[in-house]
Formats: sequence, C-alpha cells, structure tokens
Amino acid sequence: MRFEAVFLACYALLLVAAAGGLHRLGKMNTSPWRSRVLAGHRRQVPGPPPTDGTDWPHSEAGRLNTLVALVTALSAVTLAIVGLARNHRPIEIAVLGVVAFAAAAAALGLARAFTGGSRARS
Repeated sequence: MRFEAVFLACYALLLVAAAGGLHRLGKMNTSPWRSRVLAGHRRQVPGPPPTDGTDWPHSEAGRLNTLVALVTALSAVTLAIVGLARNHRPIEIAVLGVVAFAAAAAALGLARAFTGGSRARS
C-alpha cells in the first residue's frame, strides 16, 4: 500500500472524527445565563431571567456546529473518493472504500440532524 493511500485514509478518518466532535459540541447548552461570565450576576438575582428559549444567537449555535460538521464530513467523502480515483491496488481500494463509506454514513447522519432540527423549529 502506498503512503498516499494511507495518508488519505487517515486524514479522512480524522475529518470524520472532527465532524463528530463538532456535532457533539453543538449539542451542549449555550444558555448565556449558565455561562461563567454571568456567575456574579446570578448570585444577585434569585432566578433565571424570563426567556422563551429562542434567544438568538444561542438558539442557532447547535445548528451552526452541525452545519460545519456536515461540511467537514463531506470533505472527508470527497477526499476518499479522490483517493479511490488515484489509487487502484485492491488493498487501497478496499481501505479507501471503507473510509468513504464511513464518511458518507457520517455525512448522511449529520444531514438528517441538520434538516431534522430545522423542521422541528418551524
């Protein structure tokens, strides 16, 4: 197996892992009331401020992270497909094919998460 195929496979897997991390980061609570910046203010006020939960930009942070993760996963798919076009040994085709399949599955899951979130809010 040539170095180029190994490098492309490893780099595409790294991109898929980064996409998963970005998507998970987008699921974290981004409430400004829970931030450390307002810790002193929270001690003075007995309860959280009245909000309807859709205060921008905090309501869209998860979708933005999912979109960036989707672009990252699509980059991994593109990288693996280009690697398949350049490398024609059977072992290289097998490894890059598995990596392309994993990246495509991750991209599909992220696309569903991104579009599913927009339908639920509408």
